[in-house]
Amino acid sequence: MKLGRWLAAGIASLLVLGTLAGCGNSGNSASGGGKQADAGDGGEVVTLKWVTIGNGMPDNYDSWVGKVNEYVGEKIGVNIEMEVIPWGSWDDRRNIIISTNEPYDIIFGTGKNYVPDITLGAYCDITDMVGENMPGLNEMMPEKYWTAVAVNDRIYGVPTYKDNAISNYAIWDKELVQEYNLDIASLVELDSLTEPFEKLKAEKNDYPVYVKNDGVYYIFDVYDQIGSGTQILGVRYDDKDARVCFTLEEPDIYAALETFHEWYEKGIINPDAATLTEGRVYNMWRVAQGWESAGVTSWGPQMGKDVAVQKVGDTILSSETVRGSMNMISTNSKYPEKCLQFLDLVNTDTKLRDMFYYGEEGVDFEYTEDGKAHKINNDWEMPGYTQGTFFTVTQVDTDELNQWEEIKELNDKAVDSAVFGFTFDTSQIADKLSNCNEIWLRYRSEVMTGVQDPAQCVPQIKEELMKAGWQDVIDEAQRQVDEFMANKK
Repeated sequence: MKLGRWLAAGIASLLVLGTLAGCGNSGNSASGGGKQADAGDGGEVVTLKWVTIGNGMPDNYDSWVGKVNEYVGEKIGVNIEMEVIPWGSWDDRRNIIISTNEPYDIIFGTGKNYVPDITLGAYCDITDMVGENMPGLNEMMPEKYWTAVAVNDRIYGVPTYKDNAISNYAIWDKELVQEYNLDIASLVELDSLTEPFEKLKAEKNDYPVYVKNDGVYYIFDVYDQIGSGTQILGVRYDDKDARVCFTLEEPDIYAALETFHEWYEKGIINPDAATLTEGRVYNMWRVAQGWESAGVTSWGPQMGKDVAVQKVGDTILSSETVRGSMNMISTNSKYPEKCLQFLDLVNTDTKLRDMFYYGEEGVDFEYTEDGKAHKINNDWEMPGYTQGTFFTVTQVDTDELNQWEEIKELNDKAVDSAVFGFTFDTSQIADKLSNCNEIWLRYRSEVMTGVQDPAQCVPQIKEELMKAGWQDVIDEAQRQVDEFMANKK
C-alpha cells in the first residue's frame, strides 16, 4: 500500500501532534457539520457540509444537489451540503469558520493557511485513515503528492491531483501577434517585452500590461516559499545549496521590479493598477499558470478572442504547488471516514466527477453518443480545480486534444524543487514572520505594479523588516532547511 511507510514513520509525530488535531466529537462546543438520517432502505445516510470557493451558489443548486445526493447516497450512504463562498469574501469567511469552530465537515484550502490551521487544531489527522478509505485516489495519485502535504510526517489534507506542478504561459491576443509579426518565443524575458509593449501602447492606445493590485506575481514562482506564506522568503527551486533568501534582493526578482517600474513610468501598466481589486476580461498579454491547450479550451474563450500561448520557464513541482488545492476535514467532524470515502468517490467516479465539474446533467451538460461531454450552456461556474482530479473528468466534445493527458505529462516531467517535501515550522518565530509579512503587504501593491522604484523601496522594506525580526526568521528557516537537506543525503 502506497501509504504504508507513513504509518510507521508517523508514530513519534503522532504523539507530538495528537494534542493539536483529532477527529470526531472532541468535546468542543461546536460539532461537525455532519448530520445523520435514515435512507429509504433503512440504512444510515450522513449529510456532510463541504465549504469551498467559487462564484457563489449555483442558480440550480437545489436540483443539482438532489441528483448528487441520490447518487452518492446509494453508493456510500452520504449526502452533501455545499457552501460556495464568493472569491471576494473567501478570506474573511474562511477565517471566521476556522477561528470560531463553525460546523463543517470538509473545507477547501491552499498552502497559505494550511500549517497555521493545523497548529490551531482545525484539521483532522487523516494519516491512518487514507489507505482504507481512499483506495482509488491512493492508487491513482503519485505518492510524492502525499509527501508534499505532510507536516511532521502526518497528513491533514487531501491534495487535488491536477496540474500540481506550476507551468506558466504567456497569453497573447493572437490578432496582435499576427499584425505585428511578433516572435513570442523570443519574448519570454520581461526586459525583452519593453520595446514591443511601447509600440503597442502608442499604436493601440491601450495598456499592454493591465493588472490589478497583485501585479505580475508569477515572478515569485521560481522560489519555493517553504510554507512561510510570504512571497519575500524562499529557496530558489534550482538552488542545490538551498539558500533561504530575501527574494526582493535576488537579482532576478530585483530586475523584474525595475522593469515593472519602467513600464509604469512609460504608461505600459494601467495607472490605477495598485488600487484595483479586479482585473479585466481582455488583455493584450498576461501570464497564467496552466497548459498549452488551455489557450483553446479556457483562456481564449474567457477573453472572447483567439490567443497565442508561449511557455515561460521550467515546469516546477514543490510542496507549495501541490498545496495549491486541497480539501481538509474538520477536527470536529463526526464522520471523518465518510468524508474521505466521499472525496475518494469524487476523484475516481467519472459520473460524480462530471456532476461537480460540468453541473447538472440535462441542464448544464449532456453526454454525446461517443461518450464526450457537451456543455448546454456556460452557467455552471463551480471551479473544477477545487473539487478533485482532472484525470477522471470526461473530455468535452469541443476539445480536439486531450488536455488531461497534456497536464499529466507536464506533472511527470516537472523539475522538483530543491527542498521538495520540506515544510517550515514557524512556531518559534510566528509573530515575527506575521509582522514581517504585514510589512510586505503594505508595500506589495505599489511594488508589484511598478509604482515604486525598487532602488528606493527595497532598502526601505528591508530596514523595516530587520527591525521586526526578519533576520531571526531567515536564520530559523535556514537552520531547518539545512537539517532537512542533511537528512536527505
